[in-house]
Amino acid sequence: MGCRFENIQKALRLITSKVLKEVRVSVIFETEAILPPDAPPAWNLPYFNLVVCGQTSLSPLSLLKVLKEIEKELGRNHKAERWAPRIIDLDILAWGEEVINESGLVIPHSELLNRPFLLTLIASLRSDWRYPVPNSSLSCLTVSEILHCHIKNDTRVKNCFVSKPLMVGVVNVTPDSFSDGGKYYSTDQAVKRVHELIAQGASVIDLGAQSTRPGAVCVSVKEEWSRLEPVLNQIKEDFQRAAVRPLFSLDSFYPEIIEKAVNDYLIDWINDVSGGEGQNFFKIVAERNCKVILHHSLGIPPTSKRVLPFNREPILCILNWLEEKIKILNKFGISKDRIILDPGIGFGKTDLQSLSLLRTLDLLKKTGYEILMGHSRKSFLNIIANKQDRDLETLGISHYLYMKKIDYIRVHDVEAHQRSLTAFALVEDI
Repeated sequence: MGCRFENIQKALRLITSKVLKEVRVSVIFETEAILPPDAPPAWNLPYFNLVVCGQTSLSPLSLLKVLKEIEKELGRNHKAERWAPRIIDLDILAWGEEVINESGLVIPHSELLNRPFLLTLIASLRSDWRYPVPNSSLSCLTVSEILHCHIKNDTRVKNCFVSKPLMVGVVNVTPDSFSDGGKYYSTDQAVKRVHELIAQGASVIDLGAQSTRPGAVCVSVKEEWSRLEPVLNQIKEDFQRAAVRPLFSLDSFYPEIIEKAVNDYLIDWINDVSGGEGQNFFKIVAERNCKVILHHSLGIPPTSKRVLPFNREPILCILNWLEEKIKILNKFGISKDRIILDPGIGFGKTDLQSLSLLRTLDLLKKTGYEILMGHSRKSFLNIIANKQDRDLETLGISHYLYMKKIDYIRVHDVEAHQRSLTAFALVEDI
């Protein structure tokens, strides 16, 4: 239940900080729910399944105890009925090649052979793992052999996603955005796109009603709100009581709109592409429990006449700007865990400066803040492909960002990214 990708990320951070070292993480399989015959229809929600392997100094029972504490910390209701939907569910599937049967703990997991999708995820991390249960026809066989020779293909797997980077899907409620202007301009089209992006694996939906393409003319507060309000109303109706929902990000730089949206609608992030130029912006964010995307820009809309200086490395300009912005954020009491950095590819940068920022991401990562990259379909890609959609070039950059372990990527084609990056993740050991 809830924001599934975010729940998984929180669980992974706690697991790696508290109990596991040398951690490897599988891709995510989305499967149909496995339920008893008399389960209520409301329980029939798809599941996200992910396997983690690593080393621990804890005993099996001690590890199980910590995992249950993590579940509780993340908000799982342990008094809920068995099989009911849940925020997170952490199980020990295997312990090396040992067999453990203690009060409250059976290893390997008693249902493991009935969950081929879990065996496949284990095999993606440890294909040589052997099923250790004695007196079983599969005893001592590797998981690869079990899957190939003894278990039928699992039809319950509906989708495959990467656990990181998280995908921020773009919905532009505008007639003139640079790549999809007019496509989602009506309320019905915009809301339909929101649902499509969620199904395709977006963990965050970024909603904007103001074009920031080069040469665009900024619309008034009244006009921007008239585009946004019906979409926000419908999203609130669709998701306020939904068991599963994404995070919602508001792409706006008008304080009046930001304040209305965070007060009355389902807004989790504020994405101010002007870089939070007004004090009102920081005051509004400080008073609400939402994250802020700290986006570097030299002006809205961007123009080729206003770019970073040519006599300094672009990354140093960004780091100096960040230092000043952090002072303001600290003044307003906005904690580090609520800040996401976006170096603003294409906003006040030449094409080569944008490429330079991508090459020097390691320096930005050293700040310790979460990082979002908004490179999708941007014009800097014309260096290698003077085409309108630039989707294949975007994917190329996204694979690089995957390797750099960037936290979030803001993209238009979520489905292509999930399909491409999960295939890459299955063979790339990082």
